[in-house]
Amino acid sequence: MNVSVAGSNGLALVRPPEPASRTPALRGRSFADVYQDVMQRSGEMLPDQVVHVADLRMTPLGNITLPGHLCYRLNPVALRGLASMLGLRWDKWFQSASGEERAEEVNRRFQRTPGAKKIRAWVDREDKADGVARAFLAPSFTPIDDHRIFERMHTMMRGLVDDYRFTRVEFTDSTTHYTAVHQEAFDLDGELLHPGFHLRNSEVGASALSLDDHWMRLVCLNGLMVRVGGKRSLYRTHRAIEDDQLAAALVIAVGRLPERWATAFAWMQSAKRIAVPHADDAVAAILGDSAEVPKALLEEAQRVVLRDGDLSRFGVVQAITLVAHQTNRDPDVRFAMERLAGDYLAVTPLPA
Repeated sequence: MNVSVAGSNGLALVRPPEPASRTPALRGRSFADVYQDVMQRSGEMLPDQVVHVADLRMTPLGNITLPGHLCYRLNPVALRGLASMLGLRWDKWFQSASGEERAEEVNRRFQRTPGAKKIRAWVDREDKADGVARAFLAPSFTPIDDHRIFERMHTMMRGLVDDYRFTRVEFTDSTTHYTAVHQEAFDLDGELLHPGFHLRNSEVGASALSLDDHWMRLVCLNGLMVRVGGKRSLYRTHRAIEDDQLAAALVIAVGRLPERWATAFAWMQSAKRIAVPHADDAVAAILGDSAEVPKALLEEAQRVVLRDGDLSRFGVVQAITLVAHQTNRDPDVRFAMERLAGDYLAVTPLPA
């Protein structure tokens, strides 16, 4: 049996059913487990190097050398940043120029480029160079690294996050994604929905630090991000911040989630009862203007909403998030699709 539990917002939460139920049990990692991984990953970061561009050199192998004889390989983000900085179309170069020719042209442009760059790098696990460059950034760029966030959460928030399970921890070359949901769920007409948060960050300036309200539909593990009142729980661009200020911002953001869940759940209840005459057109309107969502995923979401036959506002949301979860494999694209679906849900009219 489900056991009702009083939430801090006054709504009834339910404990997940016993294992005999067809509904899968909630699975995920504890905060302590994820914290250890983040700390271990941070240990592979090399000290930032601020270097005048004119002092950089490229080798015929495509690596760059810095003053002091450091040699870095380039990851895809650093390579794109280098090409943009020097005004090069790198893909064509790999097809038509030799390593020596590329190095000669890049070095000529290095010497003609004023100013300095901050270079962030990892340890080179393959031992082919002294490190792997992650990005070329402005010298004043002051990142809020993941390890600082999790250190603050570990010190100040363990009581708040112990009831969450991290269902996704994903890294790209430019972003990190941490999805955590509460162990207790909301019951939406027999479906269990676990509320929580999605933390996205970029240590190389590709995105701000953000914490969004997140919902997971247990039966299919779909995710959904919702902005209550048009605002995210936390959004901060990368600039200097004291540890105490960072801790306070995180405590406030996570602490106020339960009251925000109440509003989002009311939208879901209403959305299940509002029919959408042309659900495939609604999907196109939600995703069509986004440069982050490939056309193939938009078209797949249109097929899914018609195939599944739930032609309500909630059905439109579920079709988009299902495709974001099952068809797509890029965490940044998933982030965009779940956010757009949440924005659509957030304009659902509530009963008078």
